[in-house]
Amino acid sequence: MKDESTTMAESWHKNLKNKHREALIAAGKSLFMKKSFLNVNIKEVCELAGVSRVTFYKHFRSMDELIFEVQMDVLEGMTGYLEGIGVEARDGKAKLRLILEAWIDYARQHPDYLKFILLFDLYYEAYDSDHELKHRYEQFIVTKKERHFLTETLEAGLRDGSLQPGLHPLETGQFIFTAMMGLLQKVSLVPAAEMAGESIDDPIPQRFVDMILQYLADGPHN
Repeated sequence: MKDESTTMAESWHKNLKNKHREALIAAGKSLFMKKSFLNVNIKEVCELAGVSRVTFYKHFRSMDELIFEVQMDVLEGMTGYLEGIGVEARDGKAKLRLILEAWIDYARQHPDYLKFILLFDLYYEAYDSDHELKHRYEQFIVTKKERHFLTETLEAGLRDGSLQPGLHPLETGQFIFTAMMGLLQKVSLVPAAEMAGESIDDPIPQRFVDMILQYLADGPHN
């Protein structure tokens, strides 16, 4: 059996290792939001995290692996935030509106996250990268789709009658996610000098939400 001192030492090393990994992810995330991840190097990440290059390679095989981790961290943060919205809503439709409006507000507060997600998807779809990393990321996305944060809300709307019957919650949720992300990413790319025009603060996202909810509640109009 391990004595108490050995167990404490192992626990300390494990905690330190986890802190270093978290510090590297946080440093990478901070740098990637300030400038394209294509312009960030390992030295910059290590300096900001306060660790050595040797420590970096204890946690990540390459910069690509860190970028993939940050992408998953950003997506987890966004979906986690949205999952907590609308708990007290009167019905599924009302909850869906609160979630989608909170999504617009989230994008307004974090335009760099939306731009990072877009650049990541475009870059790694266009270029051949580590197949193991891509497979791991694809599995992460599949899991997210199977437990989509909009699915439960759509199912609630079907049960309480606030949304039209016949909707497929999983497919509809995936469509809404893709459509919202595409719109919010587009307007997040507008330079600050042009924010008075088409931007996160523009009524276009809100009108889009109104259109989605009208369709889901009333169906298409002839």
